[in-house]
Amino acid sequence: MEDMKVIVTMVGQEWASPGSILDLFLESFRNGMGTKPLLNHLLIVALDNKAFEYCKSVHPHCFYLSNSSIRHARNKQLSLPLLKNNFWIEVTELGYSFVYTDADVMWLRNPIPQVDGLKPITVACDVHPGDLQSINNIMDGGFFYVRSNRVTSKYFKYRELRRILYTNSQDQSLCEETVVNRELFKTLELRFTYMERNLYGGFCQQNVNTSTIHTLRANCCDDTESKVHDLKLLLEDWKNFTKKISMEGWSSPFTWRAPSKCKG
Repeated sequence: MEDMKVIVTMVGQEWASPGSILDLFLESFRNGMGTKPLLNHLLIVALDNKAFEYCKSVHPHCFYLSNSSIRHARNKQLSLPLLKNNFWIEVTELGYSFVYTDADVMWLRNPIPQVDGLKPITVACDVHPGDLQSINNIMDGGFFYVRSNRVTSKYFKYRELRRILYTNSQDQSLCEETVVNRELFKTLELRFTYMERNLYGGFCQQNVNTSTIHTLRANCCDDTESKVHDLKLLLEDWKNFTKKISMEGWSSPFTWRAPSKCKG
């Protein structure tokens, strides 16, 4: 990866323990196509002390996100959404462009070369064009890229101000914001692009193309236990798939066992 570009994920204690989602997330990097070297660029942001202690035992680059660790938050107590947003402000102001990925997103291939580096924001977001205002019709791939510049920093500062002024406002993902707040992006002159739909997927999606898929998210799961169960199946199947490719060349269509406990 280029200098001044990092990969970031965030976990709390529920997702950071032996046999947890964090373990499976790291395993996907070790077994994905072209993804293992990316671990050197991965920063795991722990949202509590237990997650931070476990992170240090499995990965060299960990950061404990607290009010005392963020320059903008010192001497005041911020809610977790505001704390996260202040973290993004500091990252962009330090000149770092970043790829954010949820920890329940398995990296099967390296998606970074597919990012449009000329656009300030690239997001994995499947929008149904017939109903752009309905959040329920958006498939969020749990992955986005932000290029550090004046406009992206201004965007995160706007989000901070909005949450301070409207304390009961809904915490929307970046994927959702690109749909419901398009006028804001136009006002800020902040260009964004959606990733190609065949590059990412999730358990909500019925058909996943193994020849093109880069990241796959454990969505449509009611609980963490179901996520862990189905992600284990996913990674086992992926290992078998890649082994067949290396031994036999391109093989016949592949069948995933996951999702099993998740809704799919």
